[in-house]
Parts: sequence; C-alpha cells; structure tokens
Amino acid sequence: MSPSSKDNGVGTQRQMKGDHKWNGIPPVGDRPIDNKWKFLGLVALVFLVKIVIWGAYRFTSGNIWPFTDPEYGAVTGYWLETFLKPLLQLGPVFLLWWFVFKERGLPFRFTRKNLASALTWGLLGGTAFFVVSTMSMTIVMNIAGYGSNFRIVAGWDDIGWSLIIAMMFSFMVGTGPAEEIFSRGFLQDQTARAHPIWFAILFSAVLFAVGHLPISIFMHHMSFEAIVWYMLVLFIMGVFFSLIYQWSRNILLTILIHGLWDWYLSLFSLKGDYTEAFLANSEIMFLRVDFFNTLITLAIMLPFFFFLYRTFWRRDLFATGSPMEKQKRDNRLFRWLRDRDQGQWPKRPWFTVSLVTLMFCLTMLPIAGLIGADDPNLLSDGIKDYKGERVEVREWNTELVGSYLGEGQSETFLMDSNGTKVTKVNVSLQWSDEPDAGIRYTNLPDTFTIYLIDGSGEELGTDQGASGRLSMVWVMQDENEDLGNLSVVVKCYRAGDQEPMVNLLGLRTIADTGNDFNLRIDYETLYVTYEGESEGNDVRW
Repeated sequence: MSPSSKDNGVGTQRQMKGDHKWNGIPPVGDRPIDNKWKFLGLVALVFLVKIVIWGAYRFTSGNIWPFTDPEYGAVTGYWLETFLKPLLQLGPVFLLWWFVFKERGLPFRFTRKNLASALTWGLLGGTAFFVVSTMSMTIVMNIAGYGSNFRIVAGWDDIGWSLIIAMMFSFMVGTGPAEEIFSRGFLQDQTARAHPIWFAILFSAVLFAVGHLPISIFMHHMSFEAIVWYMLVLFIMGVFFSLIYQWSRNILLTILIHGLWDWYLSLFSLKGDYTEAFLANSEIMFLRVDFFNTLITLAIMLPFFFFLYRTFWRRDLFATGSPMEKQKRDNRLFRWLRDRDQGQWPKRPWFTVSLVTLMFCLTMLPIAGLIGADDPNLLSDGIKDYKGERVEVREWNTELVGSYLGEGQSETFLMDSNGTKVTKVNVSLQWSDEPDAGIRYTNLPDTFTIYLIDGSGEELGTDQGASGRLSMVWVMQDENEDLGNLSVVVKCYRAGDQEPMVNLLGLRTIADTGNDFNLRIDYETLYVTYEGESEGNDVRW
C-alpha cells in the first residue's frame, strides 16, 4: 500500500462511515485500497472460486444417485442444500478474506440497525411481491394468448408434505441467506468500497445471474435460448435486491424477500389451460413471460420500497419539525418501528428473527391448504381443445431387476416403452462383494460396467466401478431425433478373487466366478396424440 492510501484510509470502514450514502453502516474492511481495479479483480476471484465449487456440487446433484432418484432425490437435495449452500458458497469467502484480502473479522456485515423495519417489511414485502407477481403473470399470460382459466393451487397437492417442508427450510435457511449475503453483503458492498454505487449494483447483479448457470446447465438442462432469458430475469431481480439493500442497509430485508419468493413458487402453483403452441415450447415461453412479468412487478414494488427508504432508513431527512418527522410521529405503526429501529431491539436478535420468520412461514401452510384443490383435474395443466392438433404426453416408468452375472458375462435389458420415445433415463446398479474368506485372505472387489445403448447399437453413456454402486443419467438433447428402442447393458467386468494375504504357506487364490446385482431403470417416455383431448401436463410456475 502506498503511504498516501494509508494516510487517507481510502475504502476503509473508518473513512466510509462519514459518507451519508451508507447511513452509518459502511461495508466492512480495514485495509486501505491502493488500486481499485486490482481490488475489483480480487472480488471477482472470490466469485470465480465460489462458482467452481458450487458448479461441482450442482453437477453432482444433477447427475449422481441419490439426487437422481425419482422418489427421494428431490427431498434429499433440498435438505442437503439447507446446510451445504451456506457452507459451500460462504466458506471460501472467509478463507479468501483472511488470506488473500488479508483482512480480519467477518467479510460481510450484520447489524441491528433498522432490524425491526427490515423484519416487518421483509415478511410483508415478500408476501406482497408474490401476490403482485402472480397477478401480473396471469394478466401477461392472457394478453399474450398463451392460455386461459388460470388458477392458484397448493403445491403439496401433487408433491407431498415432506418435500414442501424440505423446500421451506432450504429456501429460508439455505438459499435466501447464502445468496444474499454473498451477492449483496459481499460482492456489492466490497465493490462499492472502490467504485460508485451504480457500478457495484450492476456488477453484483451480473454475477448474481451468472452464478445460476450451474443449476441451469447441470440440473435443468436448459437450452441456450432459455438460459439467455433466465439470465435476463435474474439480472433484473439482482438489481432490485441490490437497490433495496442499499436503501435499508440491512441484509435481513433481502434475505427474507428472496427466501419467501423462492419458497412461494414451490408452495403454490399457477395452473391453466394452455395452448398447444405454448406447451410445445413451455420452457422458453414461460421465461419470456416471466421477463415482462418481472419488469411489471418491480415497477410496482420499487416505489413501495423507495417510500420505506424515505420514511424509515434515510435518517438525515428527519430534522425535528420537518413534515416527514411529523408524519412519522403521528403514525402509530411508523412510530413503533422507528423506536425499535433506533433502540436495542430485540435482546436476542437472531433468535427472535428466526422464530418470527418460522412462525410466519408456518402460517402459510394452512393458507395454502385452504386454497388447495382436491379435484385431480386442477392439479395439472390442461390444453385447450384443439381437435386434430398435436399434444405431447410424458410418463415416468420404473423397472427393477435382480440377477446374476459370471465374470465377463453381460445381460441386456430393453426398456418397455410400448413404441413411445424415451427422452430421459436414470440407471442405478447395486451389488455387494463377498466377505474375506477367513483371516488369511483378502477379497478383491468385483467390477461392473453399465452401458446405455440406442436402437442402432450406438453407446449413449457408460459408467464403471468397483464401489458397489453405479449410476448414470441421460437426457435426450433433440426430442425430434429417433434413437429407436433404448436398452441397458450390465456387464460383470471382473469378479474379484480371494487373494492370500501372505503367500508363504502355499495358499492358493480362491477364484470368484461372479456376483448378484440389483438394477433399477427409471425412464421418461414421450408420445404424441392428435385427438385434441385435454391431457395432463405439469407446467409449474
């Protein structure tokens, strides 16, 4: 660091605290910034490390058992993300903050300031955000001519209580805190230490969107066009979260709104009678609608939060005797929140915030039950009656096989697709090795191989190992392509023999001839009907 930087304390908490734009809550950091672009490079390095680590997790959770298990994979993934998301996304930030930035303490700030209003408006604002967005989405869908008869149904009507509870904790404990603390509490605040606020907001919003590439590619297998629309929506949302964080200067506000928004999308579903054209390309169509829906929603919500900024969080406006101070003094709710914002409330802040948030979320469950639908016809999307037009129907099938293979032998299992096209396949193979043949022998592990083969005999995927479990996930990239009947081939590549631990006593190798195994094949089939009947779909919003 240059002497002038040390003397001026550029970019330090002490130097920034006097700047009114921080409202007394500047970003953390005690070391002066000598070169603002070099410092921006360090901030970008933190993001790069984070996305590499999170990308590896997303690849694992999108392609490997038990995450790919159709029955338990979703619940397992959400519970793990409750704990892994904060650990994997924020853990590297601490290490880089201490050893690369050479700073001390936390790399982001938690404060009691504005805590009462952040909690209140975070919960109420998150609910209002969902209501406004749902109404906007319905209006835009109808105007665009994509369908009609839209309705809200409770999510658990077709996905179950256990998954709903797992989603609630995952979004409120994992996603909301991890993504907001990282994107706003670290990326935005640290960038703003050396660059203008507007630049920090745009920079963090871009990285917030890019940070969702792993889930787009490895989990949802989105097309390039869909990813572009998804990135645009996330960028706009990132700007919104950055603005309200800069206004409130309390990260709790954005954590609550972000977590509630994600959870509401799982708790409630928007269902309707869609056109055939919409269902033929629902992924991209939905994202296009959501892009305009996001613009409309934020155009309504941003003025509301700007009013809160002027009312609660911009303290320098409230000189004694000013009109706004009189308005606050005369309004009982504003006065109650103001007193608690400025006081030491509560005595145990994070326990109180967690308890209030949990109770608020739990009240949403009976509300969802009240507006839920018992009619099975309302739990899936329908298509308008276009007789003679194309309708796609997708179904999941499961085949379980138990068998035996000798060393070098293989067996082929043809998927019973009844002439329909197989578009997705999850394969899981399990086997158990024999125990050691007494204390003088060591059993070498058996090695199996699985192959996914198309109708022409071409290999679509493979996996091999000796761990006792193999898994493989395959997704058709072009659903117009005809690959014929798919099959899974299981081969006992090597049967591990019993080897003597010490070959001084004339002990002979005991040959292993083969092994039992259990195979599970889950696959999605697609067929097309032109009868114009209303078929069940699941285009969830």
